[in-house]
Amino acid sequence: MARVRFGIFLSVFVAMVGLMIIAPVMPPLIRELGLSETHSGLIISLGSIAMAIMAPVWGRWSDVKGRKPVILLGFAGMFISYVLFTATMYAGLTKLISGGLLIFLLILTRGLVGLFIPAVPSSSQAYMADITDEKGRSAGMALIGAANGIGLVLGPAIAGAFALIGLIWPLYIGALLPVLAFVVVMLMIPAQKPIVREKAPKVNPFQKGLGLYLFAGLATMLSIITLQVIGGFYFQDQLNLTTTETARMVSFGMMISGVAMIVTQGVQMKKPKWQPKSLILVGSALLIGGFASFLLIINLVGFYVAFFLFGVGAGLMMPGFMAGASLSVAREQQGGVAGLVGSVQGISAVIAPLLSTSLYQLDKHLPFMAVGVIVILMAITLLTAKTSLAANGAIAVNSESRK
Repeated sequence: MARVRFGIFLSVFVAMVGLMIIAPVMPPLIRELGLSETHSGLIISLGSIAMAIMAPVWGRWSDVKGRKPVILLGFAGMFISYVLFTATMYAGLTKLISGGLLIFLLILTRGLVGLFIPAVPSSSQAYMADITDEKGRSAGMALIGAANGIGLVLGPAIAGAFALIGLIWPLYIGALLPVLAFVVVMLMIPAQKPIVREKAPKVNPFQKGLGLYLFAGLATMLSIITLQVIGGFYFQDQLNLTTTETARMVSFGMMISGVAMIVTQGVQMKKPKWQPKSLILVGSALLIGGFASFLLIINLVGFYVAFFLFGVGAGLMMPGFMAGASLSVAREQQGGVAGLVGSVQGISAVIAPLLSTSLYQLDKHLPFMAVGVIVILMAITLLTAKTSLAANGAIAVNSESRK
């Protein structure tokens, strides 16, 4: 079982690194190619749209074809997509192609990366649901959350380290990692029989219980991505820092947040005392505390405290909404619900950058206030839905036991 969990952890970690390793080098690469910031946003946004669309599809396929084959297909597709994306970048940097053709190929190949990446976390989350019971589900999803968190932190760090050799080098690593993960999955994760034999049952994202946990996932991911997108601007404007000082201090703040997230999920794995609803409610309270600190305490120490509170809150909410969504449906729907969770993450990656930057231009406090309101609304909705959530969870658990 430890080998299987490690294989699942590594799979999600590599997928997250593959997603995040592009972000730090995209702006300088785009400028080296002579393209604009708009082109960069378009390339990244369309990749996120592909993720949002394909995540539910991969999840349902894992119900029918099996978890392991879909994970392996995802890594194979990631490798091919990264090779094509890197080759296009290289051709643009060496002036082999340019103009509209270059932009088109960059959008197409980045879209392919976004198409294949969600195959891995969707199937891995469903696999974790297969091998855990109701009591252990939160701890299992905390392992996946920790893999996401570590990838979130180490992805940009790996990119920064290899960018010292050359801007395109992080993309080479992005192509190599799926190959290594493919081998590990082949050796360490056993194949299981498909959960359903013909057609995967559709999961209604708006059904009682599940819809609320997906809302919690949306609130969590909107908060995380908003902080990533406008945190640097806010830091610099509030403390009147230079660009160099901002980069250094924001990186340290993000590191504090990432470490807090990982440690929180590690504790939840070893001592899974709280169930999904409690994890989300406590996490949302800490998240609100972090936003309040950003808005009310205008000094370096206050901001670092805010990053810490934010990391702990997000570290509780991620396994909370993943486990809650998993427990809200029956066994044969685990792939479908894992795909919906992945889709929520992709949708957040499309919405948050556009919304947060637009609000920031109106007032620098508005992005934090907006996501804070969303988190509060989510928590209130979750609190007032006790009966329906309990009933729905019981239906799913009874359905699993009958199997």
